[in-house]
Amino acid sequence: MCNERYLAIDVGGTAIKYLLTDKTAKINKINVMKTNRDKGELFNSLDEIIAPHINDIGGIALSFPGKINVEKGIANTAGAFKWICDLPLKSILEEKYSKPVWIENDGKCGALAEFWKGSLSDVKNGVYIGIGTEIAGGIILEGKLYRGSFGSSGEFSSMLGCIKNPNNEERFGKIGGHKNLIEYYGSDKIMNSYDFFEKYQNCDVTAQNALKEYSRTIAAGIVNIQSILDVEKYCIGGGISAQDALIDNIRESLQEFITVKSGEAINVPAIEKCSFGNAAGCIGALFNFLVMEKII
Repeated sequence: MCNERYLAIDVGGTAIKYLLTDKTAKINKINVMKTNRDKGELFNSLDEIIAPHINDIGGIALSFPGKINVEKGIANTAGAFKWICDLPLKSILEEKYSKPVWIENDGKCGALAEFWKGSLSDVKNGVYIGIGTEIAGGIILEGKLYRGSFGSSGEFSSMLGCIKNPNNEERFGKIGGHKNLIEYYGSDKIMNSYDFFEKYQNCDVTAQNALKEYSRTIAAGIVNIQSILDVEKYCIGGGISAQDALIDNIRESLQEFITVKSGEAINVPAIEKCSFGNAAGCIGALFNFLVMEKII
């Protein structure tokens, strides 16, 4: 049906976002609930979202963290959900709700959304970076989503921040997650990123310095990715990406990092915020669903 509606759900380590939409990706309202990472509670939360709409939708589109077997709908790993190992999520949900379900990795969903109708729609080669509990990522190469040989492309959280110690905690996901911005400021002084940016807008010097330091961390990650992929544009997603100050600081830090020397050149890519913001995971999950169901 041309007016069929779908339920698009983006499961994150901190929050679950969901919306009802049609195949044009029209956004009326983004709903948010806190994530409970326990096994039973996760399925209870999904049921709370899905059950009230089950008679009004043509399918369920899911964005999920970790390594996802898209064809089989299996979550091999799931980031912050440590109990998940080769979970047949697609078959579980299809059996329970009798609706088609398609699942894709959260970072790849972000990239798909932005390439479909957002900030990456004007490039052949681009990267999505989603700043959340950790760092989600998705790569568009030659106009297509690049999944990699084993389906794990874009797992930027795994990048090492310290090459001397493979057991260190300084991986990009930990040092680049939004909670680290609070750590730079002083977690004993503020509670969340909303408090932080209120301080920043009020010209708090500590907040200004913290944002610069945090932005350098994100920019350093971009330099590492760019030195390999050489893409045209990066779009930054996640809740804090709505802040223009963050995007501006990342651009400034990137310029500081990237130098051109004899025999060595890293091209400076464009840096933009995501068009879909917090809805990118949901919209990308919808696009994946529509493609897998051969609707578009």
